[in-house]
Amino acid sequence: MNTLLSRANSLFAFTLSVMAALTLGCILTTAFKDRSAPVRLHVSRILLKKVEDFTGPRKRSDLGFITFHISADLEKTFDWNVKQLFLYLSAEYSTKSNAVNQVVLWDKILLRGENPKLDLKDNFVYSTEKNAFACPWDAMGKMPCFSNAA
Repeated sequence: MNTLLSRANSLFAFTLSVMAALTLGCILTTAFKDRSAPVRLHVSRILLKKVEDFTGPRKRSDLGFITFHISADLEKTFDWNVKQLFLYLSAEYSTKSNAVNQVVLWDKILLRGENPKLDLKDNFVYSTEKNAFACPWDAMGKMPCFSNAA
């Protein structure tokens, strides 16, 4: 006959198996959801200047000023499993020494319950000559399943 400890072990193992199956089911309900949303990004002005770089031996660096406008409705990216979004605006450019360079110009953490409609007009300093801009985000859920959208 089984002892009390053996029965407790069986009950605990069964409970863990059921909880693991329920967690997997919860993850699968949102794992394949399309989290894309329309994002309008308009870069209206890029001003590039050559400035002295006082950190090195008499080098000149590029300094850029960027004026842009981002508007997005991220309401459909939130569901029961998403507690926050990490949004960021990145610029990508190439130089002689590196084929791909990326820099983050702006970021924001959008929590559940905050206004998911984003309308931002701002002016940033950025150094580049040829660039491509993107505004991706990472959805951080309650279950350990991350997804990112561009």
